[in-house]
Amino acid sequence: MYKAGIIGLGGIAASHFNGLKDTGRAEIVCGWDMNEEAIAKAVEERGIEAKASAERVIHSDVDIVVIDTPGFAHVEYVQQAALAGKDTICEKPVALNMKDALAIKEAVDKSGICFQVSFNHRNNPEFGTLKSVQDDGRLGRTVSAWAHLYAPVSSARWRQIQESGHWRASFELSGGRINEFCSHTVNWLLWVLGAPQTVYGRALFTTEGFELDDADYALIQCEKGVGLLDVHRHAGVAKDSNFGILGTGGSVMLKDRAIGFTAMDEDTVDVPVSTEIKPKHAEFLDCIEAGTQPLTDINSAIDTLKVCLAFNKSAKSGEVETV
Repeated sequence: MYKAGIIGLGGIAASHFNGLKDTGRAEIVCGWDMNEEAIAKAVEERGIEAKASAERVIHSDVDIVVIDTPGFAHVEYVQQAALAGKDTICEKPVALNMKDALAIKEAVDKSGICFQVSFNHRNNPEFGTLKSVQDDGRLGRTVSAWAHLYAPVSSARWRQIQESGHWRASFELSGGRINEFCSHTVNWLLWVLGAPQTVYGRALFTTEGFELDDADYALIQCEKGVGLLDVHRHAGVAKDSNFGILGTGGSVMLKDRAIGFTAMDEDTVDVPVSTEIKPKHAEFLDCIEAGTQPLTDINSAIDTLKVCLAFNKSAKSGEVETV
């Protein structure tokens, strides 16, 4: 049974508590947060031991460190965990700039720890099934992939976040919506399409009283084809999503939790969701034992960050930007 310690006890922490517990091989036993109420709640509800600092978590007898802080507060904790030889799960985005991201990569590579960035789509059975159809050759040569995601949030909620001074409402502290929210989807597109080359992005502002973009469009040219990103988070759209991959032999699409494969000039047929794709926490433990790196390793996280930074630059310049 692996013992884990967590740094940061915000809302996303529950996914790590539950994800590690669900493996039957690991559990979070201690933690720290700068918010004393968050620590007290975790002690009461999760039964963990409260530590006096992040450093105390890292240098306790845990095997795994989970870094659950915002992206601007990752590099120092990763460096300390790597120096202590602790295998690490780090929330996304890995960083907000390339200087910090490369410092994290240097620490991870030098230490040889198992390092996973907590992107969700590569370990999701539905998204993984799309990739498996691509990999088995039914699509022919890959041409493009797309991500259409409409996940509305009320205008009042966005204004509340803005007025509260929350880090998510700050471009400097969040890296913008493309980095803080859309990076899950960018990471999946790069898994499907390979190394990024150029980005053309538009950032739209539709919610009055909220200063960050709440709708994003991007064309991402990659080594295997072009990725299309279409994400809306404002309240002016109905909830909707579909994701897919197009090739010279047809396409595969995920919509309404169902996957369909359409061969060229043929009717669409259902594709069963794969049962062989492991959840990210289970894959992480397997990688520790095998001495390998997870699907969402530091290199995939850096490529994802490069796209997000190029998107932000393109949104300002109005030009295609090189990654």
